Amino acid sequence: MSAPCTAEAWNLTAHQAERLTKKLHPVPLRPFWPWAPTRFYAAPGLVMYVLDGGTDGGVEVKAGATRRFALQLLLDADVEWFRFDG
Repeated sequence: MSAPCTAEAWNLTAHQAERLTKKLHPVPLRPFWPWAPTRFYAAPGLVMYVLDGGTDGGVEVKAGATRRFALQLLLDADVEWFRFDG
């Protein structure tokens, strides 16, 4: 996830993760890490992974975008971002 613009949130609830991904398209890839259930999603100019059981047992998300405006799609969800470049 070496995109020029990123967004990252840790310790989310399943409901928060669902709100983040509802406007994105699921991408059928294998888990990023074999020991952790990871799902991938995409939208124009944006890729996101969702890691169940991330930091402190919550859901972890990280998105990478080619341009800042692509991250604006994620602002509808009520999430406290650790990092948000949008």
